[in-house]
Amino acid sequence: MQRLQLLLPVNPQGMAGVSPDLSLNTAISFTTNTSWQSYAGETMLSYFSQMTGITVQSFLSAASGIAVAIALVRGFARRRALTIGNFWVDMVRATLYVLLPICIIASLFLISQGVPQTLDGSVDATRLEGGKQLIARGPVASQIAIKMLSSDGGGFFNANSAHPFENPTALTNVIEMALIFLIGAALTNTFGRMIGDQRQGWALLAAMASQVRSSR
Repeated sequence: MQRLQLLLPVNPQGMAGVSPDLSLNTAISFTTNTSWQSYAGETMLSYFSQMTGITVQSFLSAASGIAVAIALVRGFARRRALTIGNFWVDMVRATLYVLLPICIIASLFLISQGVPQTLDGSVDATRLEGGKQLIARGPVASQIAIKMLSSDGGGFFNANSAHPFENPTALTNVIEMALIFLIGAALTNTFGRMIGDQRQGWALLAAMASQVRSSR
């Protein structure tokens, strides 16, 4: 996809194909949740590559992690069952019932705060001193929502959430930080509910919080 993006649709900037080594590096990074972003998204990847490559892998990464966590919890909770569930079923459920609803809400919130969400190309702007500047934009909000929720990296812009188009207000900064911790914190509650003792879930959450404090 990255190598052929010049021939693929939704490429208003006419981005050329990514070099073989960088495209392989990026593909490996986002299929393994390594979060290594060795490129500038706004100058290297087309909208098509961003949406169907990076964003999709962020969803799959988060869904795979949730499915593995649920399988682990079932190992604690089930005493007589012969299996710990079906990975593919859990991954689809996590995507459809957890990740997509949260990301739709988060994307709409980010758009309301000024994060771009468009398939139009970059904008030519005239600076105060008279010079020209090319302002990159694109389907940013939808990608940022799952980027933060999955913690898989892959910001639309090279500066990630330090870029004002990814994180324009103090409120978006708070919400994006909350999204980073949401899945991990929620899974402790899931653990407590599935084993029938929510105190165990609170104990896990407390242990995680104390570890964060001790690492500062």
